[in-house]
Amino acid sequence: MIHVLLNAISHRKKKCLRCRKQKFNMDENKDPVTVRIDNVLDGLPCTFSKHSISRVDDDKRKMNQNVYDPRILSIGPFHHGKDQLCKMQQHKYMYLKLLLKRRNESTVDKYVAAVRSMEEKARNSYAEPLKFNQDEFVEILLLDGVFIIELLRRIYMFDDDENDIILQRRGIGCQLYHDLLLLENQIPFFILDHLFNMTKSQHPDDNIGLLIREFFGEAPHWSDDSGEILEFSMKDADHLLGVVYENWCSYKLIEDEEVEVADNINPTSELQKAGVVFQSDRESMFWDIRFINGVMKIPTFDVTVDTETLFLNLIAYEDLFPSGRPRYFMDYSFFWSCLINSSEDVGALRRCGIINNYLVDDEMVHQMFNRIGSYVSVSFDFSYFDVFHKVNIYYGCRWCRWMANLKRSFNTLFF
Repeated sequence: MIHVLLNAISHRKKKCLRCRKQKFNMDENKDPVTVRIDNVLDGLPCTFSKHSISRVDDDKRKMNQNVYDPRILSIGPFHHGKDQLCKMQQHKYMYLKLLLKRRNESTVDKYVAAVRSMEEKARNSYAEPLKFNQDEFVEILLLDGVFIIELLRRIYMFDDDENDIILQRRGIGCQLYHDLLLLENQIPFFILDHLFNMTKSQHPDDNIGLLIREFFGEAPHWSDDSGEILEFSMKDADHLLGVVYENWCSYKLIEDEEVEVADNINPTSELQKAGVVFQSDRESMFWDIRFINGVMKIPTFDVTVDTETLFLNLIAYEDLFPSGRPRYFMDYSFFWSCLINSSEDVGALRRCGIINNYLVDDEMVHQMFNRIGSYVSVSFDFSYFDVFHKVNIYYGCRWCRWMANLKRSFNTLFF
């Protein structure tokens, strides 16, 4: 019996060798261009894959590279190994070691095995072939995934380590906030979620949704006007930036209506001259902009040093969406780029309580929205068509303009 089995194995090996030799001889007789193209095609899937992580287009990057590149932290493969980001690598290993210590574990074997089982799916999340082999990529995913979930935990749950420079130096925390919201600096969310669940404790605050919300806690759309925390969604999230995006957009209150395409609206100062009144709406959600009887109601908007980075990376993320999916951030950014055409427009919105300016001056806000506006155009299913349509009808009304001029003249004469 053993003799028969050995003969069968020997025969199979000889057959395989003959097949390889025949293929080699066939390749040898083929045109070299044919061989090269066939080899490339063999390595491609049979269908297009959904890519959620991509490099930003070169034309956008040239305009403002700083909003797309990490400052101190690389996450994922695109920026891995860059000299200026290597200092944080040691911190990643340290967070992994502290996690193992807290869990009384001596090896990363089960975590490596878990990530390796998801490696191919993770690789397909990126829009271009990666230069790292399977082992290298698994290591990147494991170290970066553990670093993110431990960072979230340590900031909210274990913030008493006086030797952890991330916890003790506010400047580093701000740079990490910036780096974690970059489209090119992401790993798939299913990696984060799986590693988190593998290391989850019984602590009531050890909840990934809660920890993400706390880290990005300045987002106004994550609580209602009473301060009560709204339900936090991570269903089908692509990555950490995608989680922020989905939760920002999930509370969008705009009602899509069938209206004719409206022209751009005039900037704030011109609309005010036509009698449009701007009011801050502190009770509505972020997106809920209304125009009612000559009054533009806009939820209060904080402009910070991170606003441009956040907006442009979310816009770049929307660029990856299929054609039928709404692009809320592009629409919202286009709205602001229309309203703000000068520092005077910013000042008017600031005095109305609509903009809280945390930059140096109003001109910086104007220049920021001018840059953001250069990346966007009105989409076919523009979210604010109805608002634009009503504003333009009001602006074109001679009676409204006459009343506005009369009011200004009255104020000039008597006040």
